[in-house]
Amino acid sequence: MRTWSPGIFTVVFFLFAGIGMFGQQVSGYVRDADNREPVPFASVWIKGTLQGMLTDEDGRFNLPVSGGDTVVVSSVGYLPKEVPISRGRNNELAVYLTNNVTEIGEVTVRPDVPLARQIFDKIQENKRANIAQIRGVSDYRALANTSVFMAIDTASRVSRLSGNIKEITVESDNERIRFTPVYLAEEASLDEQVIHTKKESIFPRIVPFIETYILNNTMVDLDFYRDQIFVLDRGFISPLNSSAMLYYNFYFNDSIFVDDQLYLNLSFVPRNRYNPLFTGNFTVEAGSYALTEIEAHISCEANLNFVNGFSGFVTYRRLPDGSMFFDEQETRMNMSLTINRDSVAKYTSERVDVVSSGNWLINKHTKYSKSDRLDDIRVQDWSRQPEFNSRRIDEENYYRVGQIREMNLVKGIDAVGGVALTGFFNVGKLDVGPVFDIYSSNLIEGHRFSVPLRTSEKVSENFSVGGFLGYGTKSEEFKYGGNFVWQPGDTDRFLFRFSYANDYLLISNEKYLKYIKNNPNNRGTGNFIAIMTQRERNPYLKEVENFDMHFEFNADNDMHLEVSPYYHSTTATPFVRFTSEGADHENYRNYGMLMNFRIPFGQHYDKFFFDRIYYVNPIPVINLSMDLGQVHIPGDGGQGLYTHFHGSIQGRINMGQIFMNYLFNAGYLFGDAPYELLNQPVGSMSLGFSRDRYNLLHHASFAHNAYTNTHVHFNGGGIILNRIPLIRDLKLREIVSIKSHYGTLNSSYKGVFDLPEYFSRDFTKPYAEIGFGVTNVFKFLRLEYVRQLGGTYRGRDYIDTSGFRMRAEMSF
Repeated sequence: MRTWSPGIFTVVFFLFAGIGMFGQQVSGYVRDADNREPVPFASVWIKGTLQGMLTDEDGRFNLPVSGGDTVVVSSVGYLPKEVPISRGRNNELAVYLTNNVTEIGEVTVRPDVPLARQIFDKIQENKRANIAQIRGVSDYRALANTSVFMAIDTASRVSRLSGNIKEITVESDNERIRFTPVYLAEEASLDEQVIHTKKESIFPRIVPFIETYILNNTMVDLDFYRDQIFVLDRGFISPLNSSAMLYYNFYFNDSIFVDDQLYLNLSFVPRNRYNPLFTGNFTVEAGSYALTEIEAHISCEANLNFVNGFSGFVTYRRLPDGSMFFDEQETRMNMSLTINRDSVAKYTSERVDVVSSGNWLINKHTKYSKSDRLDDIRVQDWSRQPEFNSRRIDEENYYRVGQIREMNLVKGIDAVGGVALTGFFNVGKLDVGPVFDIYSSNLIEGHRFSVPLRTSEKVSENFSVGGFLGYGTKSEEFKYGGNFVWQPGDTDRFLFRFSYANDYLLISNEKYLKYIKNNPNNRGTGNFIAIMTQRERNPYLKEVENFDMHFEFNADNDMHLEVSPYYHSTTATPFVRFTSEGADHENYRNYGMLMNFRIPFGQHYDKFFFDRIYYVNPIPVINLSMDLGQVHIPGDGGQGLYTHFHGSIQGRINMGQIFMNYLFNAGYLFGDAPYELLNQPVGSMSLGFSRDRYNLLHHASFAHNAYTNTHVHFNGGGIILNRIPLIRDLKLREIVSIKSHYGTLNSSYKGVFDLPEYFSRDFTKPYAEIGFGVTNVFKFLRLEYVRQLGGTYRGRDYIDTSGFRMRAEMSF
């Protein structure tokens, strides 16, 4: 039985009715009489009527009244106050409420310190002990159910594409809106170790996008004892953070007795509504001041792109041994990948529940249990047990997923999404790709068209056979190649690859980029915009016949080792010559072994067929490489050995609302090597913005054997633009990029051939460019103005001074 303590608890929404009977308006504000701070969500109403409202987050109100009325103002934790209204009054009304508090346990009420602050201090004093209790619980089981549903307007054209729309969708309270399942998953774990997974999606090829870009960034672990909770790449400060008083206003709401135990409830709102902060309320147990439940929402003022609403709810309970542990967590989000439809309810879960056609409703519910009875129950049957079955996903929804997946429209969307993620377009038992290799252009071949193919997972999950056939309209030559991949076991612990190609290759194509970049482009163009807007075709290609083998090992801790012996036969082209001591060499051969060691530190990755893709996040990925080889020139015999050391680190640093992506690499080449192995910063003569290349350099600029490259990108998260009226509705994000290269050509490099004249020789000072711009233009476009830093290279014909660049980019 629950017994509520004395006090006023009248936080209700009043409806305006009969507004026409009022002849005047009274506006004003409500503040705390002690500290003069606003009192948000206070009840303001006309005495003897049901006409009233709540104050906004700044404590302001605007109420229609008549002369002679009495306005009553009340709020939890304060004494109510009555203010008579004289006829004809139109000036602003100031109401100051006095605290009405009672001594709670060991908290000594001090009139100069709000009770909420005193309770907060007690939470901090006991925080370490309460965290230790939660962290100390072991042998617990958890069952998480995750669902993604999309709202569909039954009157839309899309719904008419399916004759059985009612069979494959779920009914809602709105007659026109029905919900279709997009993704369903059930995951059982023992002490955070996953022991059972069941999942279905209508988009099988873009499941990694749903899981990595959406679910992993939104359906997060809501442990509010942590200082920050990262949602959509932003660090939201927890209201239990020791410094939370700097970011939140806290208000004592009320107290409640349950089985003779006193519980205290506080609410919290951001001091600055535009910062990435939560709003909501939480309850703690008096005495231990342990958290028993918390409800938190993200305000629409935080201006998260694509997000219409977010809410989280966590409850804790005492175990039989007296320790406190999680009982359940629920995270809910309303997303729109096209246009945001924010409601006017800024600080409540109503924003999650205001649904329009096209919205994605995402929900994750996790239930925890310490029941020993589950030891004798099959993990596949946990969802049917009383400990877990309260939020079980309906089996009919799994059946609906299978039906929807067979629709032609859904298959088409899945195929296009798969291309964006993997670079391959699936056509049954064949994959077409990489798609960037289908078309490119250069000065040697003219327009280059290729047909790259490989067998898909529908042929075998353990091997793939592929190749390409390309044709250049200017050279009128066919180029070709083949490859083979074999995974001997059930996992990718061991992988064997072999490839052969007779093709043209860019001399400035950085071979180490493939270890750090998703879907590296072999043809040199950074994106589709670059392909369509290049103003000068790259002439610096060499003709190569190559044989490459790759032996890969992935350890249990995700460490990756790759050993690649190779043999290359390179032939000169009109713009790439091999000259030594005045003599031209038509071709040369080199052979060697390239080794790469990747350290991902347990970072999450997605596996596409035989490839692991690591996304940029706060966990860095380090690659260490060594290339050891020898050049053989016809008539001159073998040269000395060359050795190339290369290292890179890629990751992200979160700074609250701002985050920074970084990529650093450095290397050293020494010995008898051809100049193509020198580090040649890749440029672009197009409007396409490249994240990991230089946007003002031309196709050939620098060539160094000792070098370092830096690529840093800041995303402001709307820290400035979010505060500008009208502009903030566009949900733009400020971006700053800084790219630099520093290198030299020292005596430890013994060039087998003379360095061509088109490489810069007169300067060894650092090169740098800086960009300023915005992203999320039209929800998907990044636009940036890039300019050289300093005047060292100003006016050089191999570097642009400045220019605008753009790329497609999805950012929250």
